[in-house]
Amino acid sequence: MTLKKSLPSSPKVTQEYLDSLPELLLSLLVVLLAVLFGTVGYMVVEGWSAFDSFYMTVITLATIGYGETHPLTTEGRVFTVVLIILGVGAGTVVFSSISRIIIGGQIARIFERSHKVKEKIDALQGHTIFCGFSRLGRVAAEELQKSGSAVVIIESDPHRVEEAKDAGFLVIQGDATLDETLQHAGIARAARLVSLLPRDSDNLYVILTGREMSPGLYIVSRAEDEMGERRLQRAGVDRLISTYRLAARKLADGIMRPYITDFFEGAGSGADGWKIEEIKIPASSFVCGKTLGELAIRQRSNVSIAAVVNPAGVLELNPGGETVLDSGATLIAIGWKKDIKSLESFVFGTERL
Repeated sequence: MTLKKSLPSSPKVTQEYLDSLPELLLSLLVVLLAVLFGTVGYMVVEGWSAFDSFYMTVITLATIGYGETHPLTTEGRVFTVVLIILGVGAGTVVFSSISRIIIGGQIARIFERSHKVKEKIDALQGHTIFCGFSRLGRVAAEELQKSGSAVVIIESDPHRVEEAKDAGFLVIQGDATLDETLQHAGIARAARLVSLLPRDSDNLYVILTGREMSPGLYIVSRAEDEMGERRLQRAGVDRLISTYRLAARKLADGIMRPYITDFFEGAGSGADGWKIEEIKIPASSFVCGKTLGELAIRQRSNVSIAAVVNPAGVLELNPGGETVLDSGATLIAIGWKKDIKSLESFVFGTERL
């Protein structure tokens, strides 16, 4: 959401300029009357020509100070003083009027944009809140956005705020460690909170506050070192990311297992590519209580179930046909995106395979 610095073209902004037109015309009229008064005055008092009188009036009102066009009489000097006083007063009125129109319009548009963002955030349910729009946060937020998940960004740096807006995110400029900022982001209705602030102490505060304000919130954060990891884990983070450890592991995998690295990097790429997806089974699903063998998912959907996570969080790798799917269990599925989508529709009960 960007604003052009040229004259806005939206209907509402154009109407603002039209509403300000009478005040602008009145300001212009004040200037013209001051010039006309000065021109006629010099012609009457000093007997100058129209052009000389006009020229003297302009340089007097503009306070340029080029000097007198002709030597002034005492009456002419008195008139000049009066003209200067009137000119300064008229200039002040005109300047104030134009400033009020320009600045007032800018402020109104800022409040209007803020109100629209607030309305959109208030309408969200089950969204993800990102605290910090660093390079890591931007990539993660963009991936979530591509998958159709709603994302709200909290960022205090004005430059990064503009970057987030340009990327199409709903953005709140503020301090993520403050309760009111998290409330404005709709933390009570959010499903996930991702805290990627530069300092572990700030992430710790966000995690504690987020857990207090929304006990069921799924919280992800990053840590700079092992001490930070321990503190964030004690604070109640659900998923902890050590950026340096992940980078080192990826580097080692790229050296020793390059094809496996290429395989996982290909996940999610392209609109028609393949992906690895988590599918949580709702209580109302047709598949509850049935085994993988009964459902024959691989044969019917062309999707492989690599693992099943039961409601208690226990992971079963490469499950067999006798594995029973319970309500609240999560399927780890691998397949083409269109096939994954069909499987999701089947699990959620919106269509049959």
